[in-house]
Amino acid sequence: MAKVLSSGIAAIFLIYLLLICGCASKPPNYYVLHSLQSEAPGVKTVAPESDLSIGVGPITIPEYLDRPQIVTRSTPDNLQLSEFDKWAESLAKNLTRVLAENLAVLLSTDRVELFPWVSSAQVQYQVTVDVMQFERMPDGKVTLAARWNVLGEHGDMLRNGNSRFSIPVESTGYDAIASAESRAVEALSREIATAFKALPH
Repeated sequence: MAKVLSSGIAAIFLIYLLLICGCASKPPNYYVLHSLQSEAPGVKTVAPESDLSIGVGPITIPEYLDRPQIVTRSTPDNLQLSEFDKWAESLAKNLTRVLAENLAVLLSTDRVELFPWVSSAQVQYQVTVDVMQFERMPDGKVTLAARWNVLGEHGDMLRNGNSRFSIPVESTGYDAIASAESRAVEALSREIATAFKALPH
């Protein structure tokens, strides 16, 4: 009887080790946000129509999002971190670059700098963003909540806003989540671009 129990325990332990090894050997999937340019290369500005000079950043994100793992929310109080689905780079840097690329398209300019830029860049306007929430919610939609500012050349406040977008995730999987988050950044980009167009020139 003791031998049978011992053999059974050994078998269970072996299965456990195989499961652990299998999980450890699974390669992670890496994702990035995509811009309007990468989504539809035809919209890329070939001959800029504007000499508008914009600096984008800094963009801040909550600490719980400042990690390689993609974060989702299973309940209002519970966060899930995926060990095998990760951002290919810092989410804040990725978001900054995508917002800059989107604004370049929407405002027909190629004079867009990323924070921190060199003093010789001669930036006319600065866009800063404080992201408060940016993850898939329990209702299956991606929420992007952010406060943003458009500053003048000398740091004076020209426009600001509190934006909140809820974007449906069109299918299952983290690829669909990343795509929905890209659409949320596009919505934010369009709102900021609209504020720019309302500025006196």
